[in-house]
Amino acid sequence: TSATDCPDLDELEEALAPELAAHSDAYHLDSRLYHRFKVLDDLVAAVPEGRDACDADGTVIDAEAARLIRLTVEEFERNGVGLDEADTHALKEINARVNALKMRFSVLATEAMHAAGVTNVTVPPALAATRPHGTRLALLETSMSRGLGKQGAFGDTRGIVLELALLRAERAALLGFPHHAALVAAESAARTTEAVSELLGRLTPPAMANARADAQVYAARMDLDPQTQAGEAFGPADWPLYEAAERKERFGVDDEVLAPYLELWSVVTKGVFYAANRLYGITFHEREDLAEHMYAPGVKVWEVRDGEDSQAPVLGLFIGDYYARAGKSGGAWMDSLVTGSALTGRKPVVINCCNIEQPASGPALLTWDEVITCFHEFGHALHALFSQARYPSASGTAVPRDVVEFPSQVNEKWALHPEVLASYARHVDTGEPLPPELAEQLRGQGTFGQGYATTEYLGAALLDQAWHTLAPGEVPRDVAEVEDFEHRALAQAGVDDALVPPRYRTTYFSHVFAGGYSAAYYAYIWSEVMDADAIEWFTTDGAINGDLGLNRRAGEIFRREFLSRGDSREPLASYRAFTGRDPGILPLLQRRGLA
Repeated sequence: TSATDCPDLDELEEALAPELAAHSDAYHLDSRLYHRFKVLDDLVAAVPEGRDACDADGTVIDAEAARLIRLTVEEFERNGVGLDEADTHALKEINARVNALKMRFSVLATEAMHAAGVTNVTVPPALAATRPHGTRLALLETSMSRGLGKQGAFGDTRGIVLELALLRAERAALLGFPHHAALVAAESAARTTEAVSELLGRLTPPAMANARADAQVYAARMDLDPQTQAGEAFGPADWPLYEAAERKERFGVDDEVLAPYLELWSVVTKGVFYAANRLYGITFHEREDLAEHMYAPGVKVWEVRDGEDSQAPVLGLFIGDYYARAGKSGGAWMDSLVTGSALTGRKPVVINCCNIEQPASGPALLTWDEVITCFHEFGHALHALFSQARYPSASGTAVPRDVVEFPSQVNEKWALHPEVLASYARHVDTGEPLPPELAEQLRGQGTFGQGYATTEYLGAALLDQAWHTLAPGEVPRDVAEVEDFEHRALAQAGVDDALVPPRYRTTYFSHVFAGGYSAAYYAYIWSEVMDADAIEWFTTDGAINGDLGLNRRAGEIFRREFLSRGDSREPLASYRAFTGRDPGILPLLQRRGLA
């Protein structure tokens, strides 16, 4: 339903939410099924390390099966299999209500987005292109007031937020956790909320310092701007405009000049696909016969083969839904429509969805951010396409939330690789390559703007943690308290600078109140620690003759030791097998200018 405008499907999804929750409960609360897994888990635990256990029939339980069994036992226990009858009944009611509320939040947030005509993706470039200060203020206010009930057409999500926060806190208490964030951390790579807080806390002071230093520069630019009127002070609505001006002056980067070199299908087929071919040897064969049956015009389908030969094995299907349209959710995402499995032989079918504006005529030209998004989402697709996990529940992207972004972030690296950039960045009319000076300007930006980008992200991640580290008695009860809670939480975390609002405010934070990132929005930066360290590996250990790691040897190591594993092996063990070390934080600090 995220990709289609179908009210009937929206209603059906909302109506089915309680039934799906009930089905999940019936599975997770089945003590008989739990005990069958527990017996096997105990068998494995009793066998000396390095040896495989056997079940009652003599079937060998190897390392992959043993991991599945252990994770399944933990999943049962986290979902309340040991509760008494009264608590089990309460848990079922909570789960059903939470699912229904998440669906409702999603519907309201999407309606608000379309009613306001703005998204978190479209607002910054709009602000950067808007000259009148008053218009910028109005645009930002419209964006940031979504879900607050200030305009009737935009709805009010505050009541849903409070009920979700309370129900999640109550569920965590039933399951023996101090709060929802602790429950989520228990199934993540971070393992504890203290580890999450330590990472976010380490990044906050240098990010804020960099953002404030940039603010002084941009405020000075605004003061010198002849269009600035008396009494107009630099504020958050002005940041994108003057950051863009500073970027253009320092690096010469101009989106209008770049755009003709960034045509959508060239980026996808000669950039994203090209890099994948150079690294992994895979090829893409468009299936127009399948595209005819897609749910919207403009959606394309490719058959992905594991080799150059026309008879090479099929890895799966890749669907590219790149264009924006009415009723489609904002942002960009990847999904597995069919999950691959080495056990069943089923091939994956994966989809990338973006929101690139399709012009009435002529080709779609991208911004640089949209180029990065295309590479990012395809990193998720590769994770699913390459999976060799035996069991579907451990296949592809079925890894902890704070690991799942790692492959997609690594894939962003190739957008600026000289060989890849030369392949796709060609003028849409003349075919001329991107001028070398423009390529250098793109690469030269380095840490520019990272103070703001890091701070706005941290604001959202810390806000997510604040809502989900509440005990039941600490959750506000009045919708009027939502904004006050938000301000206090940001102040306590040290990210309360009015010039840098959080990337998402509570009332339209769909990742955590409608999606699967509750208490886990920190996952992006946790994954980026691995990503930055991995990029260092590619450019040093993985490089051949100065190619910065764009070669089959490096690609095959990454594919074999990490991408193909899914959750069939502990992700940190897969990372060590890939790089030979644990990820360190220094490469991330250096990348973002925070060292």
